[in-house]
Amino acid sequence: MAVLGVRVRLGDGATADDVRALKAWLERDEPLEDLISGEQLRIEERTRTDGQKGRLGPDIELVLQLLSDVATVVALTEYTNRAVKTWKNNRRRLQGGEPDTEIRPLGPDGE
Repeated sequence: MAVLGVRVRLGDGATADDVRALKAWLERDEPLEDLISGEQLRIEERTRTDGQKGRLGPDIELVLQLLSDVATVVALTEYTNRAVKTWKNNRRRLQGGEPDTEIRPLGPDGE
């Protein structure tokens, strides 16, 4: 069975604290919060397994996994992109700079 969801990775300029702050931000973003409270979405912190040498940024990524078919991956990706953009703008205003981000759908195996 295919695992449906979105992966969010922070790169250059990010810390593990940024990943946790972004997770908290996503959990409070209205459309995502509604999916979480309805037990239709789960957001997990996971250790990255790609092991790229010389890569900057935290070894933690966020995985937003759909638990039902109430939303599509396209809609989830759109919600996530919007929320991450807002979080980055807020971080830049408060702390200066913003980390690189990568947002992409999960593969069929959840990776």
